[in-house]
Amino acid sequence: MNLFPVLWVCLAASLLIGAAPIVAVWAQANDMFPTKETALQRAKRLKCAGAFAMGKEWMPCKDFATYENAVSKES
Repeated sequence: MNLFPVLWVCLAASLLIGAAPIVAVWAQANDMFPTKETALQRAKRLKCAGAFAMGKEWMPCKDFATYENAVSKES
């Protein structure tokens, strides 16, 4: 899949509305995992604990608020 058009749209949108919302959406889309174990591995890298179910997939950290806080601190 060619991600160039998606990145271009994200860049343009970030200039219009600010980068923070775009970064959050990008992070969330890339932090959905098919297994709890994989989400737990990502949680370690984000320096948070646990994983939570989001539909049929898993996300790192104990809940979404903790995840958002951890992603905002990621460099």
